[in-house]
Amino acid sequence: MQIVVKRLFPFFLVIVIFFPIIFLPKGTVVLAVNSSRTPFFDVFFSKASALGNAITVIFAVLLVLKFKLKWLAIFLLAFAFQIVLVLLFKKGIYSGELRPYLYFKNAGLVDLLHLVEGVKIRYVNTFPSGHTATIFYLTSFFALFSRNRTASWVLVVLGFIVGLSRIYLVQHFFVDVYFGMLFGLLSSVFAYLIVRAHPKKWHSQQFHIDLHRVHRKTQDAINQLLNG
Repeated sequence: MQIVVKRLFPFFLVIVIFFPIIFLPKGTVVLAVNSSRTPFFDVFFSKASALGNAITVIFAVLLVLKFKLKWLAIFLLAFAFQIVLVLLFKKGIYSGELRPYLYFKNAGLVDLLHLVEGVKIRYVNTFPSGHTATIFYLTSFFALFSRNRTASWVLVVLGFIVGLSRIYLVQHFFVDVYFGMLFGLLSSVFAYLIVRAHPKKWHSQQFHIDLHRVHRKTQDAINQLLNG
């Protein structure tokens, strides 16, 4: 556990520092962040928010495949943990919980919000932020893998920007983002500790993917279809 704390110190620090903010009146952070809207931030946060979706996970899997299977096992187990946690609360315990737009609309305060053109607004199932959970699971995983304190700081900032984007785009409250960060972080920590505590012979093995062969086989298949 000492290794985990050392490698993920910036992540634990963020969790501790921002903990008191979850007790602010609901919507306070949304209004504060959203009121700083500018054309630059509209584009920046719209792009940043996309880093927390499933496509990012797919690219990460391709990267992890280049390393020992132990890291793939940790990666996939952490992914499973964060998916279960998010679905348990979003679709189960807090199913139907209002997101910021509908919350402010019902309070007659929707005019206080500045919406970003082109961003589809969600209305319910706000807790927790799935995008934030995904990016924090990914960034904390790679922080564990990199074993580099500087890289860990860069990764936690990246994760926080994605979380902030969900508030700026009026998709989540701060508490949703905070627990998304926590769930993503804990998913990687638990997965790492479990796999490390139960070593297997295959953990030291690696995938050997012949990309040239894959490309050739794919091209042959395409040619057969075209000529068929």
